[in-house]
Amino acid sequence: MTRQRSDEHRKQQIRAAATRCFVRRGFTATRLLDIAREAGLSKGGVYFHYRAKEQIFQDILENLASSLEARWTFDPVTEQPADRTLGQLVKAHLRTMQDEPDEVRLQNLLVSMSVEEPAFRAKLEEITRIMRGLYANVIERGIAEGVFIAGDPNTLAISVLAYINGLGTFTVLDAEGRLPVAPELAAEQVLRMLKAHASASAVEFAAAPTKAPPN
Repeated sequence: MTRQRSDEHRKQQIRAAATRCFVRRGFTATRLLDIAREAGLSKGGVYFHYRAKEQIFQDILENLASSLEARWTFDPVTEQPADRTLGQLVKAHLRTMQDEPDEVRLQNLLVSMSVEEPAFRAKLEEITRIMRGLYANVIERGIAEGVFIAGDPNTLAISVLAYINGLGTFTVLDAEGRLPVAPELAAEQVLRMLKAHASASAVEFAAAPTKAPPN
């Protein structure tokens, strides 16, 4: 293993340990020594790569934003109705939250810290922009197809994200990181909220196999 790869591997080890400490203890209560112990390293071993926990947290956020962008920046399926695409997107989003509860905890921590730290607020806005843009594009297509209510796609996307993030918060409260409702039911609720006609089926997408977003 080259020195560069070895250093990056060690930084990944430190970031993973720091994430566990931050979501468990909170940012303020976490010390470099706590992170070092969690990572199985000496304090000097952490200090060699990061001089302060703020640097570690910023690096974690950079990696989180890059991961989210890689996961969710793609062109949604356009050869199927927008409501079916949106239903599949909501299900995939919630399943990811359920599978990655520490990621949800980290974003919740970022929300609380962004009130006082402009740099953290900017990173939160970047993460939100990625997700809002993806949902807004699908919703805009649904409005054009006449299956979703008329309105500003960005505003409607924010409403959908508020609902999804609210459900995601419950994974933090559950010992096993479970959602309070099944992703399929949550997707149905979102579609009912956006459907132009109340009589339209909100579960028509469920019969089709879910196409997961590309990695």
